[in-house]
Amino acid sequence: MAKILLTGGSSFSGLWIAQALAAAGHQVSAAVTRPRADYQGLRAERVARLETFAQVVYEAPIASPAFLSLVQGGHDLLAHHAADIPNYRSASYDPVDGFVRNIAGVEAVLDAFADAGGRAVVATGTAFEAGEGGPEGGDLAVSPYGLSKSLTNETVRHMARWRGLRFGKFVVAGPFGPLEEGRMVWSLMQRWFEGEAGVVRTPRYVRDNIPVPLLAHAYVRLAETLLDPAADTEAVARPSGFVGTQEAFARRLAAAMAPRLALACEIDVLPQPDLAEPLVRVNDQPWLPGWEEAGFWDDYAAYYQRVAASGLLSAPA
Repeated sequence: MAKILLTGGSSFSGLWIAQALAAAGHQVSAAVTRPRADYQGLRAERVARLETFAQVVYEAPIASPAFLSLVQGGHDLLAHHAADIPNYRSASYDPVDGFVRNIAGVEAVLDAFADAGGRAVVATGTAFEAGEGGPEGGDLAVSPYGLSKSLTNETVRHMARWRGLRFGKFVVAGPFGPLEEGRMVWSLMQRWFEGEAGVVRTPRYVRDNIPVPLLAHAYVRLAETLLDPAADTEAVARPSGFVGTQEAFARRLAAAMAPRLALACEIDVLPQPDLAEPLVRVNDQPWLPGWEEAGFWDDYAAYYQRVAASGLLSAPA
């Protein structure tokens, strides 16, 4: 069993990562940025679930006194999954400002972590960074946000290795599953529950949509690899799920959801717009063979039935 300090545990993917780490027998402390009362709706549900398998410390953003106190308590792995990402989809996102926000205080945290006997750091990246996204990814980031993440993770890598810490990078593509909100599937579900066809606006994009439990399982494997004294001092995980066009993914989703939701789940495909993103952006480490796919779709459908019944599905996608 390892002691793991996780940031970003109240996020959709962060919750699943925390749960998978705990299920693997590790002791998880999750530092979140806000007071407990500030989490509302689905985010309140996520933190309530997080509390069932992790020690949750509220009002503890990275480098705050509360966070540094946690670090000094001694952990084997620092799982840095959080990121400051306001307006990250915008072409006007400032990559330098984003980098400065994301790196603020990290050096002091890594000093304290190493001094307290810490062994390894995992930083979460994105398939839109420089050098990621599959064979067509190339060496350029896709967006200002991708550039910001590239700068952030390379800096964390250097800071960690300079202190004798192992370093891992966990590259996220397109996770989906229960307890998500405001994603592509969310927008499709909004239309389906209204009795209308779901709209696919970028049908030709080839993307990597991975069920979030598999993403979390891949994270556990990376964490445990870094904590193995016989393993390399650096590792990168790029877990991959359903690779294909966004139209193909929407049709796969519709086929799985229609019988479970008793809805038509029809698809309306719009012409592919001329956008700046590359057509292909995927990971390269398959995680699908042998998993319990039917059970996942059952849970996913039940989640959206509950969200729709509660009225929360009306929130913007």
